[in-house]
Amino acid sequence: MLRTALKLGEWVGIGITTDRLLGEKTDPDRIQNFDERKKSVLEFVKKEGRSERCTMFAVDTKEGGAESMKGLEALIVSDEITVVANAFEINEKRAQNRLPRFHIVVVPRVRTEDGAPLSSSRIRRGESFDRKKLVY
Repeated sequence: MLRTALKLGEWVGIGITTDRLLGEKTDPDRIQNFDERKKSVLEFVKKEGRSERCTMFAVDTKEGGAESMKGLEALIVSDEITVVANAFEINEKRAQNRLPRFHIVVVPRVRTEDGAPLSSSRIRRGESFDRKKLVY
């Protein structure tokens, strides 16, 4: 998703979910804390050579502030149905707030050999995957 955002966007805002919002995830005690995740994202965008075009911010609501951000042209989301539905809901809130709707760019999730999406929850449950057999 980040690579797609970096390819499409002139300026890229990257929302990183807060620890509080992640509390309902599977095995939340095994999830890196906010600062560690932010550091990993920063290292990634630096490695991609795009850090000067990125701003990172904390996301502590389902909307992440997108319902009121000015200048937002697109939202990059995974192909998970609930995530896509949330993007449409945020666009409705933007319209209610008299802001222009954004484009919704859906990026397919990486799939494992069994056809199921690769996810951090599966990794935290101890599943392992052959990187050569992942479907991008």
